[in-house]
Amino acid sequence: MFKILQQPYPYPEQTLFQRVLQCIKEGVFIAGFLIIFQPFGASMWQNPNKNMYLLGYGIITMVAGLVIRISLPSVFKVYFKESTWTIAKEVQITLLLLAFITLGNVFYTNFVFDMSFRFRAVMEMFASVLIIGMFPIAFGIAVNYIYKLKKYSQPVVVVPTQNNQIQAEQSTVIKFVADNEKDFLEINTADFLFIESSDNYATVYFLQNKSLQKQLIRSSLSRLETQVSDPNIARCHRSYVVNLAQVVRVSGNAQGYKFHFKTFDLSVPVARKYSELVEKLR
Repeated sequence: MFKILQQPYPYPEQTLFQRVLQCIKEGVFIAGFLIIFQPFGASMWQNPNKNMYLLGYGIITMVAGLVIRISLPSVFKVYFKESTWTIAKEVQITLLLLAFITLGNVFYTNFVFDMSFRFRAVMEMFASVLIIGMFPIAFGIAVNYIYKLKKYSQPVVVVPTQNNQIQAEQSTVIKFVADNEKDFLEINTADFLFIESSDNYATVYFLQNKSLQKQLIRSSLSRLETQVSDPNIARCHRSYVVNLAQVVRVSGNAQGYKFHFKTFDLSVPVARKYSELVEKLR
């Protein structure tokens, strides 16, 4: 059981807009569910503004989602690191989200019904939230894990293409220029491995006399990407640009694919939206 929880789990590849939209959808779902089905005794409650009050629970769900999915990742960046995301972390964050919703619901219920804050009320509210949210969420986590694991764990045989041979035989020089327009790095395309981005800096990994070298450049990854025209060099992740001609093996788990390089214990993650790059290597 514990081994399963420690398995890699796909970290949500969402933009800020997509995260906000997801939180809004969840709030609308909860509000709609409560207004339509009126569970937990809501159907017995007679109030001309009942639907408006029930809508408040949907707003609480939306706000809790915004806190968990947007605020926490920006503060606790190490915990929310994509490469270390597991099933256990996904479950923990889900429970934390439900706990936030519970506390919000308790305070909101106390305000609406003019009730005193009681521990029992918190437990009852948490049980209600679990009943509505936990089972579909747990089912979704399990289905998503199984689907992604099956999809990305299939063996991939890397076949050298004509483009790879051309790059090796007719290697040109790449010139990476930093933001200050003064510092630069020149390397042959055949020696270039990949670029790793970190905030306003990027680390270029390359070969020199068959040994691994790396150099830090103050520049965004997008800016450096525009300085390369080789068809084998492409973005494979929001933080990586890779030379496909240097990839000798592809592995995968539920998080997605990884590119591996010859003789070096290095790997580069492949974002799921760039999975088509793997097809170019088959």
